[in-house]
Amino acid sequence: MDVRRDRVVQAVVGLSLLALAVRLVDLGGRVAHWDEARVAYWIVEYGQTGVLFYRPVIHGPLLKLVNAPLFDLLGATDAVMRLVPALAGGLLPLTALLFRHRLRDEAVVALALLLALNPALLYYSRFMRNDVLVGAFCFLAFACLVRAVDLDDGRYLLPAALALALGFGAKENALAYLAAFVGAAGLLLGHRLVYATLEWRAARDGATGGNDDTADDDPAASGGATAGDDPAAAGNRPPGDDPLDVLREYLAWGVGGLVRHARTVAASVVLFVLAITYIYAPRGGMPSQGLYYRSCIGYDGAFDVAAQPTLGEALVNPLLLPRLVVFTVGSTAELYACQWVLPRTDDPNPYLEFLTDTALTTVESSAALVVLAVAGFGTTILAARVPDRLPDDLVTFCFYWGAASVAGYPYIADIGGASWLVVHVVLPLSVPAAYAFGGLYRWGRAAHRDDDLRRAALAVAIAVVLVGSMAWTGYATSFADPKSPDNTLVQYAQPSGDLEPTLADMRALAAEHEGTDVVLYGEHLYNPVDEELERRPTCSNWFAALPLPWYFEAGEMEVDCAPDEEALEGALADDPPVVVAHANERQAVDDRIDDRYDDRVFLMRTTDTPFVFYVDESRLD
Repeated sequence: MDVRRDRVVQAVVGLSLLALAVRLVDLGGRVAHWDEARVAYWIVEYGQTGVLFYRPVIHGPLLKLVNAPLFDLLGATDAVMRLVPALAGGLLPLTALLFRHRLRDEAVVALALLLALNPALLYYSRFMRNDVLVGAFCFLAFACLVRAVDLDDGRYLLPAALALALGFGAKENALAYLAAFVGAAGLLLGHRLVYATLEWRAARDGATGGNDDTADDDPAASGGATAGDDPAAAGNRPPGDDPLDVLREYLAWGVGGLVRHARTVAASVVLFVLAITYIYAPRGGMPSQGLYYRSCIGYDGAFDVAAQPTLGEALVNPLLLPRLVVFTVGSTAELYACQWVLPRTDDPNPYLEFLTDTALTTVESSAALVVLAVAGFGTTILAARVPDRLPDDLVTFCFYWGAASVAGYPYIADIGGASWLVVHVVLPLSVPAAYAFGGLYRWGRAAHRDDDLRRAALAVAIAVVLVGSMAWTGYATSFADPKSPDNTLVQYAQPSGDLEPTLADMRALAAEHEGTDVVLYGEHLYNPVDEELERRPTCSNWFAALPLPWYFEAGEMEVDCAPDEEALEGALADDPPVVVAHANERQAVDDRIDDRYDDRVFLMRTTDTPFVFYVDESRLD
């Protein structure tokens, strides 16, 4: 047994357990964000009706599919709705083990540490959004692809295909991950062509020392390991002298790999399509044509929705499976384009403003990781000045991927202040950061071995500052005050203040009360809409009331609306235990409600939208 490698596995597993612990503790302690509440409500709705079809505004159906049975098993609570993202984020550090052939042991452990404790990954692993899910699955797919290429082992393509399908099932920006993979691979090829051109010119001009095709025998010297005949393996020099020869070698190598693993490639494609079909296939019943294609304004859709089978129908009659696959994959692609691709070209956003927000949030929340990533990238580029060496492929690939994410996500963003986008930046940057952290460890270890106490103490001090700043920022953003407008990771639609005890009181009162439990008063909260999809309470201005509809539904509360003063008087005559109104409309309630009610004011967004909750405390134990 390789004891040293076993210790690496133990360290990574230990860091993953730590990551799980910090994600699960007090998971339901923060009141639901607007996005969490609306999706959680729709998950409850799916559990009740069994009807599910792809609606781009909610993102991929994966969270619905996994959370609906969890709600049935464990109850519809804030903690349960966040459980799957927390588990995905907590297990993410284990992916570091897939890079063992590319990174030194200390860098593998450092990667697990960064994935476990990065503040942005921690905060949004404790948040029911799809970003950590799509990021974790696409990162896993990337790691499997790296092993498939480096080890010339097509078996890794199957888990890569499944992980990628799950990423697409979580959120549409899996497309952005694919674009980043292609772009970073193109830049790596550019590296090779540039270095080949320089060597070819040097050889042509009679230079010496630049035309030796022997590879570095110490794979760890570049932070990675060579892998078979792959010309892109870390530490290998590009084959041939002429840049055109280099390009031909890479094309031949790529085609050869596809031919060698043709059956596995085909099986992976089939697995991906089947997984996408299972996740996105409509369930329970079909909506109207207009509702299904609501995202496609001015476009009728290529499919007659009413004539298409559901997943249940296709499982009963397998002859319908081909139609289900064509409809699911085809219509999903249409909706992807209508909601997330074409609007970015037809109605461009304020790109520079969004870019500034994303860059600042990344630096403020993940300063240690950003510094390490830049250092790791710079180190591997400088190492390329050594004869017969090239920049480390994995490090440069991931740095370009992260840089492209900083520049690209603001372009496809549809709202400002979307701090969850930082997840997609720090994930790839964690690899060059780990490379640098590993280098810092080796530098300190060498100093200790040489009895250079000053240099060893400096290395320890730098490591303590880096890890300490990351841990402190993680505590401040996820635990000290995860709702504060001063928290760089908090998005605008997060209610602030100590609303949780009031929500608990509302649940307790509803459990003991017969009749209407909550009255929503005023024009701000009243806007009944006759739609194909019923949103309870049907009398409410549903989106303006968020996150309350989620708590009404989860707490099984009976809710009514009083749009004007006359309706309010009638509602109060029934003695409801709770009345809610926008603060701008509270006067009518103040004039009519009695002294049993305690009025509590909370901001339903980080800095505005004050609601007044009138709670009958006399009925509380």
